[in-house]
Amino acid sequence: MKFGILAAFLLCNSLAPVQEAVDIAAEPHYRLLLENDQVRVFALTLHPDESAFVHLQHSFMTVTLQDGEIIIWDEGKSPIQHFQVHNGQTNFIWLTHGQQAQGMSGGFRNDRMKDYRNITIEFLDADIGWSLFNNGTTTALLAAPGSMFLGGAIVADVLLQPGDSFPPPPKPGAELVIPVSNVDLKGAGAIRIRNSPGEVAWIPLARTAPLTNAGREPARYIIVEFQPDTPYAPITP
Repeated sequence: MKFGILAAFLLCNSLAPVQEAVDIAAEPHYRLLLENDQVRVFALTLHPDESAFVHLQHSFMTVTLQDGEIIIWDEGKSPIQHFQVHNGQTNFIWLTHGQQAQGMSGGFRNDRMKDYRNITIEFLDADIGWSLFNNGTTTALLAAPGSMFLGGAIVADVLLQPGDSFPPPPKPGAELVIPVSNVDLKGAGAIRIRNSPGEVAWIPLARTAPLTNAGREPARYIIVEFQPDTPYAPITP
């Protein structure tokens, strides 16, 4: 199954002449940060000359945590093609229901002198992403600043100046916050997120008040707003 060029920013095992893809949870370069009935969230770190090769059976998204360069390859291909990546770069790969039954495999290799890091979000709801239907595997790149509607979720790249606020979601649902800078976010009640880049936060209940940047520096983060009441509406090619 071909990842496609933009999927280039998405997957990772030690480089060897023959590799067998493993589930992302079994790959030692991935660290599980959060798991519930909607997502599995992993932090990927590749030190210089390290690589990883994984198999995924759900639609997924990656958020790159620094500017740099990384080698990405599809299953059955050679790990030779380099791609430029940028801090906060967000890519979503949607798999059809049939593709999810089969899954897809691919890898990352870091041959540079500094670490490569990303956050990988695996969407356990098979319908997430249906609005991007395009006869099979579809890659979407989130342009910053901006947002994209996946069907069942909205992803936004948010930059708040000190004192600025981000509104609550238009529909009730949980939210996942992935900081790409240091953030100090304050919401209603007990909601307070003081996190560094890559330290994800889960807001389980429908937020009814804005998230305000309570810090002294700009705060940038990627937010996923889940919309469980959005009906699945597949398009027949």
